[in-house]
Amino acid sequence: MKRSLLIKFACTALCVSLALISASCKAAENDGGDLTRITAEDTKKSDGGETSAAADESLETAEDPATEETTTESTEATTTAAKENPYERFIEDYKKAISEQTDVWYYGPDYTGDTVIPSEGTQGLLTNELMNGFSYILHDIDNDGTDELIIGEQYVDGENYTHITVYGVVTMEGAEYKIVAAGWSRSHLEYCGGGMFVNSGSGGASLHIDDVYRYNSETKKLDVVYELITEYEGTDDDGLPIPNYSLFEGDSWHYDGKAYESSDASCHGREAWDKYYSVCGPLNENLSPDLIDLNWTHVPIVR
Repeated sequence: MKRSLLIKFACTALCVSLALISASCKAAENDGGDLTRITAEDTKKSDGGETSAAADESLETAEDPATEETTTESTEATTTAAKENPYERFIEDYKKAISEQTDVWYYGPDYTGDTVIPSEGTQGLLTNELMNGFSYILHDIDNDGTDELIIGEQYVDGENYTHITVYGVVTMEGAEYKIVAAGWSRSHLEYCGGGMFVNSGSGGASLHIDDVYRYNSETKKLDVVYELITEYEGTDDDGLPIPNYSLFEGDSWHYDGKAYESSDASCHGREAWDKYYSVCGPLNENLSPDLIDLNWTHVPIVR
């Protein structure tokens, strides 16, 4: 008997609590309501009553075919845009030029040896050093909204620095391709991030040229920041060639022999070496340049 009374008492208390909650909700509704009232009311009606206007509107939006179609079209457009590659024609033609080996230099798909003669200073890409294929990536190195085509590869040196060796940099001038720069075995070009490049090239047994370049988005070329000329003349007591260093700033000077006697140089000797490598050294320690760890696309060569 006591157990029955306790159960009845508990049920009565629960009913009273529910009545108080209902009264509170009603009072809130009369006072203008808030987010809590709407949530409680929607919950109550979902138990079998009418669906609220707000819920109906949400349901209609979720099930609206027009909305779903617009979202799908937007997604497809974004995906298509992401897949567009303005350099596809250049890449395919360069691949063909390497495979067929009709010429040592490649100047672009609009060049043919019979109809077009490249103007003096026109940059070309070597075809005989990439017989196993090449890799490329599209990247906006100057942040002007247009991707450049960078042909190259990554490697890690003995001090665990990652480098980007560049075989070619190509950009668009309107609808035309322009080869901005090229590197090969005797002209080692590296990308250092932020539009900066360093180059180390051999001009023969007695001449070595090192450059720091900055990409110029207006002229679509690499501007020389520093150029270090190393000329070897004579030998020391150990029979080793004696280096003569000369540092030039900008690209107003062009090598014509005996740079160490030129008054156009900013400095000579060890001072020239130290000044160049104070700039080049940190650039070459490219711990996190723009292109590291991005996905490169490999293009195999079929012969």
